[in-house]
Amino acid sequence: MQTWTTEMWQAAGIGLIAGVIIGYLILRLTKASVKQQVKTETELKSVKAQLDNQNEQLEKHFAESAELFKTLIGDYQKLYRHYAQSSDTLLGKKPRGLFTQQLITATDKPQEEPPRDYSEGSSGLFKPNEEKNQ
Repeated sequence: MQTWTTEMWQAAGIGLIAGVIIGYLILRLTKASVKQQVKTETELKSVKAQLDNQNEQLEKHFAESAELFKTLIGDYQKLYRHYAQSSDTLLGKKPRGLFTQQLITATDKPQEEPPRDYSEGSSGLFKPNEEKNQ
C-alpha cells in the first residue's frame, strides 16, 4: 500500500469541498423547483375543486330550472283550460274556436308525423338532358 502524500490529501480535500459546494447548489436548485411543483400541484387541486363545485352548481341550477319550467307549463295549461271552460260557460257554445280542445291536448301528446315542409313529387331540376331537349 502506498502512503498518501500531501498533494494527494490536498486534491482529495479540494474534491471534497467542490463536491459539497456542487451538492449544495444542486440541492438549492432542486429544492426551489420542488417547492414550485408542490405549489403548482396545490393550485391545480384547488382549481379542480372549484371546477367540480361549479359543475355541481350548474347541474343543480338546470335541474331546478327544468322543474320550474314543468310547473310553469302545467300552470299555463290549467289557465288555458280555465279560460276554455269559462268561455263555454259564459259565452255559450256559439263563438267556437276561441279555445279548442285540440290546443289543450296538443301539448300532452307528441306529434305522430313529422311536419311536411317538402313538396310532393320531383321539382324537375334533375331531369335527364334527353327530356329537356324534347
